[in-house]
Amino acid sequence: MKITPTSLTLNQLFSSANEQFVIPAYQRRYSWRERQLYELIEDIELLENSDVHLLGSIVCLTGHHTAGINRLELVDGQQRLTTICILLECLRERLIAGDEADQAQALGRLLTAKASGGKAMPKIALDSIDGDEYRQLVDNANGDDHSQYQNQHLVAAFAIIRQWIEDQDLTLLGGFLYKLQNQALIIRLDVNDAKDAFKLFETINNRGLKLSPTDIIKNFVLGNAARFDADQLEEARKSWALLIAHLDGTDTDAFFRYFLISATQRRITKSQVVPEFKTLFMNEVVEAEGLSDRHLYADEEEADDDEPDESSDVEDVPIEREGSPQVTFKEFLRRVVTSAEAFGELVLIRTGRKRIDRHLRNLRMIKSAQTYGFLMHLRVGGVDDKTFIEVLKLTENFVLRRHVCRERANETESLFAKLCAANPERPLLEVKAAYQEACPTDEKFRHEFANANFTSNIIDRARYCLEQIELRRHGSHAELQILGSDDVHVEHIIPRKIKTRRAKEEFGDWVNYLGDRVDLLHPRMVSRIGNLTLFAGALNIGASNNPFASKKKAYRESAIMITQDLAGMSAFKFKQVEARSSELADLAVSRWPIP
Repeated sequence: MKITPTSLTLNQLFSSANEQFVIPAYQRRYSWRERQLYELIEDIELLENSDVHLLGSIVCLTGHHTAGINRLELVDGQQRLTTICILLECLRERLIAGDEADQAQALGRLLTAKASGGKAMPKIALDSIDGDEYRQLVDNANGDDHSQYQNQHLVAAFAIIRQWIEDQDLTLLGGFLYKLQNQALIIRLDVNDAKDAFKLFETINNRGLKLSPTDIIKNFVLGNAARFDADQLEEARKSWALLIAHLDGTDTDAFFRYFLISATQRRITKSQVVPEFKTLFMNEVVEAEGLSDRHLYADEEEADDDEPDESSDVEDVPIEREGSPQVTFKEFLRRVVTSAEAFGELVLIRTGRKRIDRHLRNLRMIKSAQTYGFLMHLRVGGVDDKTFIEVLKLTENFVLRRHVCRERANETESLFAKLCAANPERPLLEVKAAYQEACPTDEKFRHEFANANFTSNIIDRARYCLEQIELRRHGSHAELQILGSDDVHVEHIIPRKIKTRRAKEEFGDWVNYLGDRVDLLHPRMVSRIGNLTLFAGALNIGASNNPFASKKKAYRESAIMITQDLAGMSAFKFKQVEARSSELADLAVSRWPIP
């Protein structure tokens, strides 16, 4: 591996007019937050005299330099270099506004790449998913509606830096700019060979900040593609760019975990994602057969040190793989990208089919992430819409019952992992059999539903239950009145806070109204399903000796019938919470039967 390391100031880094730093399409979105931005600014501000500040390193895949524009592919350091360019662009704007034309022009030249006789180009070129928005934010300082931008981190970076610059005296900014250009150092590592560049990237980051599984897997895929040949590397770059686009807005690390669950048909923990992916790649990709280090990835059962569950009754048995590779590298990439597309549609609820998306919304409200590997397996495998909808309905029932009955999440995930062996074209018999075997009984579900605490972290699960009960009891109800409005929320009939002075002013004197044992019973009962309903708007009932009577007036006007029903009750205390919880539990057994 031939590496050319160079320590450079920013002036020196950007001084070669015919060099352009390219952030390729396979790189993830810009993701620096406010804290990281201000830390960078403060590090430069605090420099004194001839002190220097090390900004870190960048890894450039350089190739052979020519007389024209030399595009240096940034393998590592894109977040840092993008932030620096945002700083410089915003400083240039301020210099122009402050009639400092000479300084602005000098800074403009620093931010420009231009071959002799050629066209001027930006010094940093975002060919990534952020490219268009970066250029729009550079050109449009005041901007239109920034809420329409996909990457709000990028929008925030421009806004924060522009505001900080606006708040500074122009003379002080001159000093800051000098230090940024001349006293902030970057270690530039130039590598000519792609496979060496990706290997170097992982080596550097394994010695420093912890990489995400996605970063490591990307580097592993591209690095091995470079070892195959140039065409394979180009294919891998294009495929990874597609993958990033499909997964935009999702947790990419979660995708790879569920992809591996689907591929191996067993539960994979977060700590196992990287080694399992590497093992899968080396054992399935035809081209990997000739790699000298392939023997290091022989199938072995990994110890689970991330999420131990010694009491689990469901075994995760490794799937036996064939002794020889099964697919070409191109086919492997296609499978990963197709799975990413399916995962993005599932998680973001954008399949384009209303009935499917409605059930996906329901599963998200229930908190059914364990299902994603199995559902992705069905979608990639070509399940038809009618069958998929039937599976989704059964899955809603099954997962809700297990969650309410507090069954082990690890066992639930292991069950869905095993279902990834089902035929995607005819999965119903296997699905029903698996669900029936592992589904809690009606008696247990009824008891647990009536006594469950729907706390704030699972309040969407309560909303889902109340919506479905409302729709089941009142079939003529206009569905959009519940499902289509962000104003409809879960209302605690007896409020969560009743003892503070503010609570008494806003909600009434519930302590005296509820009577004896309120200190004991309120924490137990306030999050029960019987104390919850659906309501639109806000209730401002004010102080009252009978606060429920004041609430009834608003409930009576509600278009939601389970809320209207409350207006017919003469009182609502802990006894009524228990009775209503029991009534709703009976309805739940009917609404979510054993599959």
